[in-house]
Amino acid sequence: MSDLAHHTGGYRLGIALDGDEVAGALVDVHGTVVAVTTRRLTGKPTPDDALHAALAPLLAHAEVDGGGTAGDIDRVLFAISELDDVVVEPDTDGSAPQETWTGGHGPVAAVRLGAATTAVPPLALWPPEFRDRVVLASTCVSGGARLDGTELEPLDEAGLAAFARTVAGKVEAVAVTGVFATLTPDHELAAAAVLERELGGRVRIVLSHEIGGSGLLERENATVLQAVMTPPACRDAERLQQVLVAHGLGHAEVFFARNDGTIMAIDYAATHPLALYGGAAAATVRGTALLAGEQDTLVALTRADGTAPSIGAVTAGLPRLTSGHTTIAGVPTSLRMVAQVPVRPDGARCDTRALTEAIDRAKVAPTDLPLLLGGPGAEELAATLPPHLAGTVSVRCPPWAAAAAAVGVATAPVGGEARRILALSDDDASVVRETVDEAARVAAVRAGADPQRARAKLREETPLSYLAEPAVALLARAEGPPRSAVPAGRPRPTTVPLEENGI
Repeated sequence: MSDLAHHTGGYRLGIALDGDEVAGALVDVHGTVVAVTTRRLTGKPTPDDALHAALAPLLAHAEVDGGGTAGDIDRVLFAISELDDVVVEPDTDGSAPQETWTGGHGPVAAVRLGAATTAVPPLALWPPEFRDRVVLASTCVSGGARLDGTELEPLDEAGLAAFARTVAGKVEAVAVTGVFATLTPDHELAAAAVLERELGGRVRIVLSHEIGGSGLLERENATVLQAVMTPPACRDAERLQQVLVAHGLGHAEVFFARNDGTIMAIDYAATHPLALYGGAAAATVRGTALLAGEQDTLVALTRADGTAPSIGAVTAGLPRLTSGHTTIAGVPTSLRMVAQVPVRPDGARCDTRALTEAIDRAKVAPTDLPLLLGGPGAEELAATLPPHLAGTVSVRCPPWAAAAAAVGVATAPVGGEARRILALSDDDASVVRETVDEAARVAAVRAGADPQRARAKLREETPLSYLAEPAVALLARAEGPPRSAVPAGRPRPTTVPLEENGI
């Protein structure tokens, strides 16, 4: 462990919570890991309980807890597996999902803009028990856009206002999804204005174009899930900041692991909580590859008991993301997250054969790759495996593998993305591509990236089928280092004021 007495600040403190396992990592301004610690708590702590118990030992271990020097830490970053449970998970028999974290979900309403889309009504693909438990009402009114960005049909503001009056005082949030809203969000923004006027500022309005995805149904589902999660996420974010203040870290910027392997600021996470789902696993994949110095590798994510429920992958230094839809609580969504191949889909304890089969499924090419073990049970699993498995060049557990999630979240950039649909006949195609790159950069800044250093990183173009004219879906991604914290000692407002977030 490095002696920090000669350093002047700018540290990132990464904290990972996985059940009763706590890991911490301190990273300096150069991105070097200077201290790591792991600890097991007793009982079944909530995230708040674990933070209270873990922060002080982590700071003390890193030798920055005395004499007010917690001010040397200007960013605190969390990868918390329990945050997945803010989404309800289905029972193993596929029946009604059960709420697994006392987040306090309130009822929400769903609005679709596009009267011509009712062949598949809103929420038709949801498990009925889940839908009935969290969604009070839904409606479909005229509105939306065409592929070329023009208006599909006029927005029915009167119908929106009438619907709003039927749910007034009964819902905490409203999800709004418009046809091709990711291309032209004008109707969603206008609908939000109508709903805010009728419902007041305490009801959160969630818009689908901020989530992304070209498919209407999956984007709508993700938007409604986000509406369900936003009110408890805002409340939990405020409680977490109080915990940090109690540990002398009230000045620090706070970030969370995101499900694509990047991070996001707490104010953004509170209003976009669906991106938390799978964030801890994404941080583990990134951190394990970083600790091993591998750019192209497979990563087995381990539990404290030494089992590996899934395998992820890193390509060119970036976690590999899902290419299709992601199902959450039995609901198909447009969410993209770090791809994980289950080792034993039946939930049974993995063995070498099951692991080898999962390795084969996780690879996208026949080339053998390293298999790295990361997470709280990495060392236990490593003791049971040979140094090589079929499909791998080696099997190894890098140093500090148990703290991989803490290292991953502490070293990750802030990310943002933007989507557009581009007709290949468009004379301004190059301008559209530049525009989507800039929109991704702006999205990264909104998520907490340093405005001066956020840059577009990559762009994907996917051909679209069954359209009258050739077109591609553009997905641009941008990254940047997390924004600077308010200097220690300077008062700062609460990052997530409930009134401003409509809670």
